Amino acid sequence: MKKPKNKKKLWYLGYVVCAFILLAIAFADLPDMADIGLSVAFGAIFGLCFTELWYDKQVKKNPDFEVEVEDERNVQIKYRAGYMACGFNWLLLSAATVAFIILDYMVPAIITGVILIVQPVILIVASNIIEKKI
Repeated sequence: MKKPKNKKKLWYLGYVVCAFILLAIAFADLPDMADIGLSVAFGAIFGLCFTELWYDKQVKKNPDFEVEVEDERNVQIKYRAGYMACGFNWLLLSAATVAFIILDYMVPAIITGVILIVQPVILIVASNIIEKKI
């Protein structure tokens, strides 16, 4: 499936936006919170643009790339790796929550605890949405 050229230009425009964000961080006298927000925006935009352009390049270089990515075995590997990563994420967040409680850092403990509670809810909601679409 070939993407329209306008869509590809959009991803290159993202690099231009990233350059302006970097200039704003470097030269504008903004508050620290604004710099942090711009840094997060830079990372998100740059990562998305790079990934989309890299994927397009892989498909153009190897027409079978998209078929190989969606191969049943590779899909199963991605699902299992995702489940394993989710389990490790839970383990790490649980350890961080316990460490914060031991160190008497209640606000970070509450934040990581809420993330632990919300994560399965997000999983259930996402599963239901995907199940309805398929």
